[in-house]
Amino acid sequence: MDIPGPAGALEACLDVASGPVRAHAVLCHPHPLYGGTMNDAVLDCLAQTLLASGVSCLRFNFRGVGNSEGRYDGNGGEIEDLRAAVGWLQSEHSPSQLWLGGYSFGANVVWQSLTSLPEPDRVLLVAPPVGSMAFPELHLSCPVDIFIGDADEFARQDVLAAWQGIRSHVIVGANHFFLGQWETLRQRIEQAIS
Repeated sequence: MDIPGPAGALEACLDVASGPVRAHAVLCHPHPLYGGTMNDAVLDCLAQTLLASGVSCLRFNFRGVGNSEGRYDGNGGEIEDLRAAVGWLQSEHSPSQLWLGGYSFGANVVWQSLTSLPEPDRVLLVAPPVGSMAFPELHLSCPVDIFIGDADEFARQDVLAAWQGIRSHVIVGANHFFLGQWETLRQRIEQAIS
């Protein structure tokens, strides 16, 4: 399906949780210039775990990815795309709770969007590239969970350790892509949101 975006239609997919829906999550994919799409395997791990826990998931391709119109911006355009996806979800589905989640570049987009979006009910960041991309200091009242490998080559553990008000879930031996660790990642997410 397509949803309206600031640079044209955004290709999207809304997966509805079976049974009682406790929340709706908007999920953001990894870097568009390095093959990131809404069908990324790590993002799918996050989505499937949320769905099994009663959280419906809206995934979308940033501008210029897949069938989404426009082209990669890299200077705030992808944040505008996320705001458009959140606006569409709120107008079409009126979620009782709104969660935001992202993997890698998508985690950075989520984090940066929090300065211009109403605070969500929960934030889930998978492998945020802290130290490689800008993550402004924010003070949020909602739960923030970070899932990261101790061998993540794109995240500085010392910078992450200095963050305040977050719950950090470190997966021993996992790299940025969680190769061979997807089941552990799934279990950690499940435990964090239960």
